[in-house]
Amino acid sequence: MTEIVQLQQQPQACLGGRLQPPAVARDLAERSVARLTRIHLGDNTVNTCNPAIADVDGDGLDEIAMPFNRGEEDVVALFRGDGTKLWETTDVKFYHSFYDDDELYLRSHWHYRTHHRHLLTQICDIDGDGELEVVVGLGPIHVLDAQTGRIKNTFDLDGLVQVWDIGYLQDRGSLCIAAGVNHHEKSGSIVALDGHGNELWRHETVGKSFEDKLLCGDLTADGLDEIAFSMADAERFEVRRGTGELLWAKDVPEEIGDDTHVDDMVIGPIRESGNQLATATGACLFDAEGKLLWSLRDQIEHGQKIACAEPPPCAEPRLYICSKTERRAYLVSPGGEVLWEYDNFSAACDGHIYLTTAGDWVDWSGPGACEIVQAEIVGASPDADTPQGTPLTLYLTILSPGGAEVAKLPYQDTLGPGMNGAMCARACHVRTRDRHDILVVPHHAGEILIFSPM
Repeated sequence: MTEIVQLQQQPQACLGGRLQPPAVARDLAERSVARLTRIHLGDNTVNTCNPAIADVDGDGLDEIAMPFNRGEEDVVALFRGDGTKLWETTDVKFYHSFYDDDELYLRSHWHYRTHHRHLLTQICDIDGDGELEVVVGLGPIHVLDAQTGRIKNTFDLDGLVQVWDIGYLQDRGSLCIAAGVNHHEKSGSIVALDGHGNELWRHETVGKSFEDKLLCGDLTADGLDEIAFSMADAERFEVRRGTGELLWAKDVPEEIGDDTHVDDMVIGPIRESGNQLATATGACLFDAEGKLLWSLRDQIEHGQKIACAEPPPCAEPRLYICSKTERRAYLVSPGGEVLWEYDNFSAACDGHIYLTTAGDWVDWSGPGACEIVQAEIVGASPDADTPQGTPLTLYLTILSPGGAEVAKLPYQDTLGPGMNGAMCARACHVRTRDRHDILVVPHHAGEILIFSPM
């Protein structure tokens, strides 16, 4: 189903923290027009923060691989951007059905009834056969034929694979999987597999709760990827070589930021010399040897999302960072200078508004534009007067490289327990290759939302 959405006049308490001059508000409303496509998943679904996006059928536009639960049933489905379902499989089994344990990890991001759920998905040629696969896992990791949804392989690592990523750990010619495995709350390990599921190495870790991200990236600039991850129960952040050896480690609250784990990170050539690793938690930049180059932990409270912009020619990279609880966004230079702050996100409406990792770089206003979209979520107040099931209006905010409001796109979620609003906001190309569309998965509405520029 496709409809047109547009920013309307809203009570100031819900729409933003600052009053806008009438002309500015009118211009913003005129730019905040989008075509919205709704893809219905079901009336009783638990979704994920991490759908996969790629051109599977070769038509030049992206498809969406979406894992979710329909009641007690584990599902993975592939959709076109117009809502056409190309295939669906219920043959996959995630942790709780695979190990026949529906109580372990209750009230965590990895439980199958948890509405704020981390269930990772990627699309790539993992086994080197020249065809794309959908790689999806929460517990075991499944490899599906991207054209049909048929299970090609299942990797059982004897535990809950909480976080994983795909990278070049052996050589540049073959992809591998690096995974953080919580072995049924008994122990933890970091494991590397080749594209066929053969174990390359395994190291026991000091912690077993891997939160919230594992990232493969070439930090040492030697052509092979390193592996970065954190363990909340040990309050420890590690960077390991692709061969498994520890490169360096940090105590998170002491050396990174006031948290138990790192919510988000990027690896790349942020400064002129070599590659670096930047964290959202603490807003830190480390070099390949683990030396701290700068930190903004005294300025940015609870950094949640970090993203590095692809710079135009002859321009420096820029780091976008958002603060979860202060509801502020920052653009930061490679040298650690805060270039601008933005704080006109929604104010609280029957709950607490937070900023999360739901954001991405987009070219919303025109081809080649370098803008950021940031979603917000509401933590529902237990004693709120609004009953569950009530439609809740929230907004995607699109900001220019200079920190100006480009657009605010309204959408609705259904008010439910815990978190409400966008689980993710991802750039994709589902209508045209010229400009980005924005993919959003709400917490409770049981649908995928795709915003397309007019």
